[in-house]
Amino acid sequence: MSIDLRPATLEDAAFLADVVITATLAQGRFPPDVDLVEYRAGYENWTRKTILGAIPDCTLSVIEYDGYPVGRLRVVRTQTSITLAGIQLLPEHQNQRIGSTLVEQLKREADLKQMPLFISVDKDNPRAQLLYERLGCHIIGQDELEYHLEYRPATHEQPPGK
Repeated sequence: MSIDLRPATLEDAAFLADVVITATLAQGRFPPDVDLVEYRAGYENWTRKTILGAIPDCTLSVIEYDGYPVGRLRVVRTQTSITLAGIQLLPEHQNQRIGSTLVEQLKREADLKQMPLFISVDKDNPRAQLLYERLGCHIIGQDELEYHLEYRPATHEQPPGK
């Protein structure tokens, strides 16, 4: 199993919209009255702006599995934290440890940098919430739409007197 990330380009905007729409439809998470044409246009526009740097510290990547594009990953890195801001996989590539592997990589990065990893997950996405909790993330808050989770690396400080 080879999982690779490559920076998203403007040519990837339609594919990234396909991933989000396909995954969300498969999960039954769109409202019944969603206008998919309008949603796609807005999402592709937002994706192009993101690729061009509209969101500070944001990396948008295409997830490739054995050389084929299968999903998207968006991560925001600041001086003090890492935030998993979005991960979606095409349904036929879910439950193959791709998402778990990527989250584990982000946890290792957080461990190395000794900074927290933050993740927000929609409340109507219990499978993702369970995945993040199984991988060691804990709910630290919530708002109307999302649960906010955190993975905090163990500190390497010695107790006083040691």
